[in-house]
Amino acid sequence: MKSRITPDEPFPADLGRLRDEDVEILNSKVHREIEHEVAEDGEVATETEFRKAELAEELDDREDGPRLTLVPQHANPEDSAGTSGEPAPGAQETAAPGERTETAPSRFAFDAERN
Repeated sequence: MKSRITPDEPFPADLGRLRDEDVEILNSKVHREIEHEVAEDGEVATETEFRKAELAEELDDREDGPRLTLVPQHANPEDSAGTSGEPAPGAQETAAPGERTETAPSRFAFDAERN
């Protein structure tokens, strides 16, 4: 097994598709290459610098965890339902604590009994 990856060797186009272990191994190999380049040439190759930055970003993203949102993101806000001030289809009304709102019809009998 080779402990470093040279700028001429293939590098994955999409780090997001790799397992955590593989990204960490690749990161280690890039850092070993940086040490080698500095020792041999006195500087780091541009490609190696780009790879290090890309790996650092990927590892940071993974460390932050998945980005969960409760509202779907739309490319164009005008395309999203509810931008005209009307609730989106299927949206439920929310109430302040102690305030009662009308509820949507339920599929289950016990839900109707609770209201």
